[in-house]
Amino acid sequence: MLLEELDKELGKLKDDENYIIKICEKLRGTDSKAALEAYEAATQFVREHHMLTCAYPWILYNKGWVYFDSTDFKTATALYEEAYHIFKENNNIDGQLATSSAFVSGYSVQQKLSQAIEHGMEGIELAEKVGNYERLTQIKGNLAALYMEIDEYEKAKELLDQIVNIPRVYSNAFQVACYTNQAECCNHLGDPEQAIVYITKALELAEEYIPKMVPNVLKEMAHIYATKGCYGTAEEYFVKSVEMAKAGGAQLYLQDALMYWAELDLVQGRYKETVDKLQRVEKGIEKAKSTRNLNKVYLNLGKGYKGLGNYEQAYAYLEKHMALEKQMQAIRSAESMEMLNRKREEEEGKNYKFLYTQTEALNGVGQKILSNLDKESIFSIVAKEIQDLIQADIIQIGIYNEEEGILHNELSIEKGQRLVVGPKSILDDSFWAYSVKHKQDILIKDTEKEYSRYFEDFKEYLEKIRKKKEYVVETVPYSLIFVPIIMKEKVVGVISTQAYKKDSFNLKDLSTLKTLSNYLAIGLENARLYMKVEYASKYDALTKVFNRKELFEGTIQMYEQLKESNNANRTLCILMIDVDNFKRINDVYGHQEGDRVLERVADLIQASIGEKDRVGRYGGEEFMVGIPDETLEQCMQKAEKIRINVEKAVITSALGTSIPITVSIGGANLHTEGHTLEQMINYADKELFKAKHSGKNIVCVYHQGFL
Repeated sequence: MLLEELDKELGKLKDDENYIIKICEKLRGTDSKAALEAYEAATQFVREHHMLTCAYPWILYNKGWVYFDSTDFKTATALYEEAYHIFKENNNIDGQLATSSAFVSGYSVQQKLSQAIEHGMEGIELAEKVGNYERLTQIKGNLAALYMEIDEYEKAKELLDQIVNIPRVYSNAFQVACYTNQAECCNHLGDPEQAIVYITKALELAEEYIPKMVPNVLKEMAHIYATKGCYGTAEEYFVKSVEMAKAGGAQLYLQDALMYWAELDLVQGRYKETVDKLQRVEKGIEKAKSTRNLNKVYLNLGKGYKGLGNYEQAYAYLEKHMALEKQMQAIRSAESMEMLNRKREEEEGKNYKFLYTQTEALNGVGQKILSNLDKESIFSIVAKEIQDLIQADIIQIGIYNEEEGILHNELSIEKGQRLVVGPKSILDDSFWAYSVKHKQDILIKDTEKEYSRYFEDFKEYLEKIRKKKEYVVETVPYSLIFVPIIMKEKVVGVISTQAYKKDSFNLKDLSTLKTLSNYLAIGLENARLYMKVEYASKYDALTKVFNRKELFEGTIQMYEQLKESNNANRTLCILMIDVDNFKRINDVYGHQEGDRVLERVADLIQASIGEKDRVGRYGGEEFMVGIPDETLEQCMQKAEKIRINVEKAVITSALGTSIPITVSIGGANLHTEGHTLEQMINYADKELFKAKHSGKNIVCVYHQGFL
């Protein structure tokens, strides 16, 4: 972000001090030097305008992450500490939880695990008390990373699995970190294939939403391929990781990439390259006091020097490694770690109980949804279940059209009243759009306080809602849940519950909606496939008019309804339509152009007849039309309209030449009393034969002298 743009953004703080969160979010993509300059400018602005209780501590917190990424963990934790005390003094709960989560990361990498665990436990207790589930999962994710710091990968994986098994109420950046850590755990636990699955997901997500995290993901990708023995592939990923980390000034990612790359050199006997890479990172890691990484560096430097025949240096580094290993072993058996282990097991039990209870409660509704093949009925079932399970004022379901970039509102119920709500563009600022674009669940307890993460201008958002008159009540909902409906990794819609009171929803409500959205996704897909099969059973795949079977069934029904009316004057007109010289069109222009001609003729016939008339493909290049209860003159007019419209049509081949088309039409307009349908079709066939042998492009209709 340029300083001129920053000045404009800072001006928005005068209306809403919480907007600092959005400003800091925008600064996360910039390099560390530019970010620190921006934070200094922001600090000066908030001091001048006496914004020291909210905006200022958020600046400190985000500034701390810049130092963290630069491996200056001591400065980072000092900034978190200052921010934490201001947040606590002013009862800013979200700020307290954010800094508690940051403490876990900052102290973990410095092996100050007692402090990390203390802050983590305190944060979990507070997050559970106030129902801040996003911060709760962040703290748990950082505690999983703490386990990884002391090589307890199995326990880390269990904690990460807990996070994955609850609804997603966290950012894409956190999701990337979780996938990357799950991949690292699987790799260390001897399951590189599953590790590849996780790291591939992390890379896709990082490339789309958080490019700054890509170097770290590539590093882990390289590490996994190295474990699999795919050294060439691993080398390629290491090169990319290092290049991107250098370009982005990501010192932490650069150190990690070089450290793991050195391991690849080591297993291939490239001892000089091993030592060179590790010497580049040794001082930085020593300064950062990251015991885990330092332990790896010392161990591999010892092996590297041994390979070079420098046994004195090898022994010195192996001694350092052994000293750190003892230190890490002491940490693993510390009382604080025992406390964390008990908390992890307790949380796992709570999680399983919650999931089991919810599965039992929603199993029946899932069966109802999955056994129904009508879209409207599925929406009604879901709406009823939501009304029974969640205390919501508003229930809405939008179906997403990716080509249009539009969410079409399929269901909107407010206070039990069905409303008509217009479509929503995902280009507009809204929670709906954010949920679609980021494939993310949203749980909001107070719209006014939490909007800034999702879009910039709350007043503009309110104005749009009021203009569209989306709600019956003259206010906006303050409690919101939005859950994307996802099928085959694509967002196909969004389901939402909303309430006018603040703090109306909790994690249980989000989880319920998440489960219903999964059933809804499968139910809608089943309904779509059923409709597709049903359509295919009735319509010709090429021309999109009725196929022969459906054409005859419908025409028989039409004939019988006319005959059963006990009116001797009821008539049915059958038109048989044949494309002239169709074999020549195929021979000269090719079968693909012939197919295009049939499609166009079908469209023209459909456009030339009435709503009550029935058209279908009789076979090959021949079509049949049934026209009920019209005079001979009216039938002749329709037949002529079809003939003229086809004759006037311009069809251009792929080579740019015009393809002339005409049709010959034979018809029979007869009373249903005294004539069978088979007779009518035979008469029409004979008239078509007459038209074809009378020069083509003409209409011949059989009748019995009545008009």
